[in-house]
Amino acid sequence: MYTVGGRLVPVVDAQVHIWDASPHNQAAPAGESYAIHLLRRHRELDGAGVPPHEVERVSERSLNRDVFGDGYVDRAVLQPVVLGELFVLGFSPLEWHAEMAGWMPDRFVLSGELDPGGGQPGARGLTPRVRRFDLRGITLCERGRPAGRLALGDPWLRTVLARCAAAGADVVHIGVGPSTRQAPWRHAEPPGAPVRVRPPVVPRWAEPVRAGAARPVRASAEARVAPPGFDTGEFCELAAALPQVRFVLGAGCLPTRRLCELAVMPNVHVVLSEILPWTGSQGFAHAFGALLAAFGAGRLLFGSGYPMVRPGRLVRELAAYRFPGELVARFPRWDAAAVAAVLGGNAARLYRIPLPTALPTAPVPSVAAGA
Repeated sequence: MYTVGGRLVPVVDAQVHIWDASPHNQAAPAGESYAIHLLRRHRELDGAGVPPHEVERVSERSLNRDVFGDGYVDRAVLQPVVLGELFVLGFSPLEWHAEMAGWMPDRFVLSGELDPGGGQPGARGLTPRVRRFDLRGITLCERGRPAGRLALGDPWLRTVLARCAAAGADVVHIGVGPSTRQAPWRHAEPPGAPVRVRPPVVPRWAEPVRAGAARPVRASAEARVAPPGFDTGEFCELAAALPQVRFVLGAGCLPTRRLCELAVMPNVHVVLSEILPWTGSQGFAHAFGALLAAFGAGRLLFGSGYPMVRPGRLVRELAAYRFPGELVARFPRWDAAAVAAVLGGNAARLYRIPLPTALPTAPVPSVAAGA
């Protein structure tokens, strides 16, 4: 829990990964390159004093310390990322999440994974897994290697997601995964410019390795790992066809202006993981303010993307955030009630997590959120 406006409020981290990118699990050279990009980005965002091995491989000890201890988090939603062609045992598969949840009961919400590019055969057995592991969500992601694009228009996908929702996994995550991209507003379109959908750039190492064509990993140019993109038209049709499903999109999966246009669909939510590391910047103020105005505080979720970034700093900075003076009148008020909703209340409602209500604290100095 975290103190906001003199009250203790629950914190739910909607994007946490338990991954193993250590050398023994890398399918070289692609796995090694992927791990290098992640470690580099971690150092850029949150690398001070963290041993590399704790970022390469998440342990129960580091998870307890960084997330539930120093991170103020009460519950965490585990997001799977398999990438079976890059990592021998998988990068962050559901089975590891279930094992960790068994060691640390009442701490996690589990999400399953589905690769739309794998076709309907790849979805076999998904509904029984929902019941077996008590999955509350389904993450749409590539199972083998990054392909850069998710196909959301196939009719079978709607059928599978509807069955999963009926079984209990009624939250679908799209564009929610580890990313080494720069801040999403770095190359944003100027106001009034026509919307141009930029498909994510797939690094060279993500292409199938051809015999005799592989070069040493560290000699290749650095590339930015991005969550897979998708066609917004296909997504709108999918979301409209499944009103009982709540869709959670990453804040950086689309340009902010394009993402805000999806707020007209009441079952669309946004997890803020990709913009939270830049709370002190002008770009964050505009992006966060636009999302707050479009979706309201009731459809935004806190997420750290751990272990890319430890959640403690993000919780403190988001709770204490104030819009710059020139923007205060432009965006909705960011008060203690909104902070409590985004930090944990919204995710608790979405994932059916029983949490204690906000509790009064002793009259000691506390973080008070303001506009």
